[in-house]
Amino acid sequence: MPSRTIRAARVPFSGWLALGSAGLALLAPTPYILEGPGPAVDLLGEREGRPVLRVEGGEADPGEGTLDMTTVMVGGPPIGTTSLLDLGRGLTDPAVDVIPRELMYPTGVTSDEVGEANSAAMSDSQQTATAAALHELGREVSQRLVVQQLVPGGPAEGVLRAGDEVIAAEGRPVADLEAVRAAVGAAGPDPVTLTVRRDGAEQDLVVPVAAATEGAPQPWQMGALIETAYDVPVDVELTVPDIGGPSAGLMFALTVIERLTPGAMTGGAPIAGTGTITGDGVVGPIGGIPQKVRGAAEAGATTFLAPTANCEELAGRVPEGLTVYPVDTLGQARDIVEAAARGESPAAARTCG
Repeated sequence: MPSRTIRAARVPFSGWLALGSAGLALLAPTPYILEGPGPAVDLLGEREGRPVLRVEGGEADPGEGTLDMTTVMVGGPPIGTTSLLDLGRGLTDPAVDVIPRELMYPTGVTSDEVGEANSAAMSDSQQTATAAALHELGREVSQRLVVQQLVPGGPAEGVLRAGDEVIAAEGRPVADLEAVRAAVGAAGPDPVTLTVRRDGAEQDLVVPVAAATEGAPQPWQMGALIETAYDVPVDVELTVPDIGGPSAGLMFALTVIERLTPGAMTGGAPIAGTGTITGDGVVGPIGGIPQKVRGAAEAGATTFLAPTANCEELAGRVPEGLTVYPVDTLGQARDIVEAAARGESPAAARTCG
């Protein structure tokens, strides 16, 4: 048989250039955010020998299960980048959601600003959750209305300051935000007189009012963000870093209740959940619910507490072995946890998914 010489085919320079360009295109950043399951953190557990959530005066109970707060792993701008290759992987992974950046973060927001906002939201959430827990336990918690920030160029700029405590509107004491909104609505388009405490002294301020933008819930506004601040008599400390946002409020509140009441509230059951919470115990919706239930199931939870407003998002996306209960209030969530501790199905409770 005659011998043959085999030569490798040569790829012309233009071919290498095309391959290189295609490779670079796959690594080019895209304006999309990827949401995937994050770790579940047991708020009843320990980290490096310290309680994950320390509650002053609270005691750990033997035989307790878990109260997991659930998280979402977020990748993409402005925190990082999502390449075309990443995007392709995300679109083929049923556990990952692909979201246009502009639906989550306004244009121009930096990663540092996102981190600062999430940290502040987490800190505020702990205070609010502690207040909700104490209210659920029948304990009184004092509260104040505090100006958090002003809209640049808004009517109240130069009149109100961040940190002002709003005491009265038009000479009448105000106990909640609704009272302030009612006073602003009744005054508009004329200015509203607010009594505030600033640097320890009370003063009356005449605050301009302007028409709200179309679709706003109130017809008149001052351009000031006023929030309820709670003076809780219990010190609470979270020892897990790099987790931000307000969505763990419900699980924070349940953990405070567990620590301040005798016995293991979970009865040893593995329970997880998510949801914002108000000082009076109302549970609100959050983002990334499909990823959170997946992370909870991977951590071993069998019961999950979800805001009722998020229930529809879980159609066909609840992992096997996990039961998801929608809740509107902290009281409902507590009832479900205590039923799970007894090995019972909660009375008259429906499920999601």
